[in-house]
Amino acid sequence: MKQLAQRKVLNTITCITVALLIGGCALSSSLSRLSTTPTLLMTHTPEASSTATPTATPTETATPTITPTATATATATPCTETAGTVEKVSIPSAALGVPLPVSIYLPPCYDPSGNYPVLYLLHGQGMDDTYWISLGVTGIADRAIDQGQTPFIMVFPFEERNLDDNSTSKFPDAIIDDLIPWVDSNYATCTQKVCRAVGGISRGGGWAIKLAMRYIDLFGTLGGHSYGLMFNDSNWVQKQLESHTIDDFPRIYLDRGEQDSLAPDIDYFVKVLLANGIRPIFHIYPGGHTRSYWRTHVQEYMDFYMDAWPEPFPQP
Repeated sequence: MKQLAQRKVLNTITCITVALLIGGCALSSSLSRLSTTPTLLMTHTPEASSTATPTATPTETATPTITPTATATATATPCTETAGTVEKVSIPSAALGVPLPVSIYLPPCYDPSGNYPVLYLLHGQGMDDTYWISLGVTGIADRAIDQGQTPFIMVFPFEERNLDDNSTSKFPDAIIDDLIPWVDSNYATCTQKVCRAVGGISRGGGWAIKLAMRYIDLFGTLGGHSYGLMFNDSNWVQKQLESHTIDDFPRIYLDRGEQDSLAPDIDYFVKVLLANGIRPIFHIYPGGHTRSYWRTHVQEYMDFYMDAWPEPFPQP
């Protein structure tokens, strides 16, 4: 009995040993798999990172490259013109029955979407639409604009029949009914009263006074240089004061030479203005009714006209 018991004990010990050996093998195998799994994960992680990094880098680099290109495209090229241009046109005129020849000065860097004041300059007898240009007004305008003067347009109509009787001439009707509407329709003009000026030499000065006194709501500035006053025009000062105030009259500059043959009529118109409370700028300079006189004072004339527009006019 004692031997049987010892044998059972030995068998039990043997089984336990075998079990422990088998379990140890299985545990060793499991531990071995656990130790290799992190190794596989670590192997793939760098590969994924190294592949993604180069792909992301070009995408991020492309963004700043596009931005400067778009900015450069949107930036307008500054205008470098220093001289305006003169165009010669003929406009339809129902008043005259024939086309009206006109020279038109456009300022440097003229913009068709702009809002430009307009100066109408009228010539005298025996002259044409190039006379004011020959006195140097385009060069004066170019230099002033280059120095900051508000850019403006100048219009020089040609009165071909400038020896006709001024009491029957249709030239002023052509200016009001044909020329001004055509200019406003075909160029980027400011159509406010303050933006429109009219001036003239000799007969042209007489026309300028006629237009400004009859159409007081149309012109903000008037210039008469050695002007030939036309019949009944001085009476329009008092006529306009029946429905307007002194402040409604345009800015006025008048001048003549000491030896001007038209001095009596010139001085009379000045007296009429003063008698009615209107204070024009009026100068009497040495000289006569001559080209050299007007050439001497053309800069002063232009300064007066340009002073009406100290700043650009905003878009309407």
